[in-house]
Amino acid sequence: MYVLRSLLVSVVSLMPHVAAAIEPPNPRLAFDVPVEIRKWFRNPNGSCCQCSIGMCGVDQNVPAAATLLWDTQYGPRERGGSGPSRIARYCRERDIRVYNITGTSTFEWMKWAARNGRGAAIGAGSAHFQTLCGYDPAAGKWYVCNNNSPTRIDEYDEAGFRRLHLASGQWIVVLDYPPHPVRPQYVKWW
Repeated sequence: MYVLRSLLVSVVSLMPHVAAAIEPPNPRLAFDVPVEIRKWFRNPNGSCCQCSIGMCGVDQNVPAAATLLWDTQYGPRERGGSGPSRIARYCRERDIRVYNITGTSTFEWMKWAARNGRGAAIGAGSAHFQTLCGYDPAAGKWYVCNNNSPTRIDEYDEAGFRRLHLASGQWIVVLDYPPHPVRPQYVKWW
């Protein structure tokens, strides 16, 4: 009886921690990565591109992309600053399919990614990459996770987001894989 009671007390004491780690999907976002996992991708050393691509890799179940920051079976860790050619190289070496896009079409690509249930690693801020988590065209709102503060999702209006993206130069990376599974929808069937 004492052992059972001790086990029950231990399980009950863990429940608030477990409950705090569970986040329901946010219907405003195209991206379903809970805060506890986003914390793994806090920018440690100027590796913002890899952090953002890694978050998208988790969301879309692409382990070779999700593990860019670490030495794994997919390849050595990738740390430090990146440009389009470096990303093209390590994605080729790790066999990660991506759309590595520069130029004026980036805004349309970001809308496409969000509309189709994907995040995107995007130039956002001066010499910085962040993760596009969603776009609400009706409200004109963009949702972005900055890997320097991965516990929150920042909201931008159209003008603010345009300034943010243009400050870095027009460049984005979208994984060429299916989005995360469709969120379940509960309907009254009777």
